[in-house]
Amino acid sequence: MKSETKKTMKTVGTIAFFIFSGLLVLYILMELFIPDMTIKVFQFKPFVVITESMEPVIDVDDMVVVFNPNLDKLEVGDIITFKADIDYNGTKETITHYIHTITENNDGDRIFRTNRYGSTVPDTWILRDADIIGVYGFRIPQLGVFINFIKSPFGIAAVSVNLIVIGAIVYLVKSGKKQEELPKEA
Repeated sequence: MKSETKKTMKTVGTIAFFIFSGLLVLYILMELFIPDMTIKVFQFKPFVVITESMEPVIDVDDMVVVFNPNLDKLEVGDIITFKADIDYNGTKETITHYIHTITENNDGDRIFRTNRYGSTVPDTWILRDADIIGVYGFRIPQLGVFINFIKSPFGIAAVSVNLIVIGAIVYLVKSGKKQEELPKEA
């Protein structure tokens, strides 16, 4: 009985590993090729904070996790992550700020204004529904340091070398066990 239970648990563990690995590979591929769809499929998306505009609530190098927003339920004071052309150079950056006001224009489109922590003055940019990526869920302090390292060329090289070394060790240990299991000839 115990061997059947162990076998079943091993099978369940293997299936869970492959499901998790498949989802992770899918997530990574989506982030590489269609990053705007990741939050729609997985319902969450992490971002690393690179400025101090939300300190002390969210610090530089914190990782924030945002969830797919229900735009009709957003309220003034909610923390959102959005895309805006903050430098007015034609390139939109990702920002996380508080909602300052929500209004409608003459066409009936929602207009969001945001502000940084501790400010009563709204940011200069105007946001529409399509600009909002997600609503703040939680933060993981200082995880961004690790994430930024992993994304750097040195980090990629370090992870690759470590995976190769670990793979080689596992291979050597397994081949050593196979040598021991071979019947000895008398």
